[in-house]
Amino acid sequence: MKTTHLLAILALTITPALADKADDAYRKGMRAIAAGDVTAARSAFNEALKLRPNHPYARYQLSQLDQDTGQITARKKASELAAVRLPNVDLKDVPLSDAIIALNQMVEEASAKQYGKDKALTPNFNIQDPKGELGKKEVTLQLKNVPAKTALDYILQQAGARVRFDEFATVIVPN
Repeated sequence: MKTTHLLAILALTITPALADKADDAYRKGMRAIAAGDVTAARSAFNEALKLRPNHPYARYQLSQLDQDTGQITARKKASELAAVRLPNVDLKDVPLSDAIIALNQMVEEASAKQYGKDKALTPNFNIQDPKGELGKKEVTLQLKNVPAKTALDYILQQAGARVRFDEFATVIVPN
């Protein structure tokens, strides 16, 4: 009888500790989603489920990851582009296609200085326009010390275009 009581007391004291660790792992997964890191999020939610197999929020988020991977990756790419500061953007009556090539180079150079060459950001801009007219639209922009995402937004506004972030490219399409 004493052994049964001892086991019951032990189980009651261990369960909250595991629940706290499971909740910590769940929160770590949510931070990974916010940062755009699907792999880290998946790992954290699986850890939460190992600690507490019936953790409803971790189970739900894990099931949503496959559906939301594209959106999570897009948010990550947009935030990475927003984190890169361009010292000088000077475009005058330049076709959008040339402006995008120049912006791509500016982002690569600025991110290499900011993070190091091995961690430089490569946005892989790609204009998708079946009619071929979007790349010909001219843009003018003069900015100093701005986030690359802001420069891209201004360029696209002038050209009547919008951006879609895919896993491997930053795709520019007509509005």
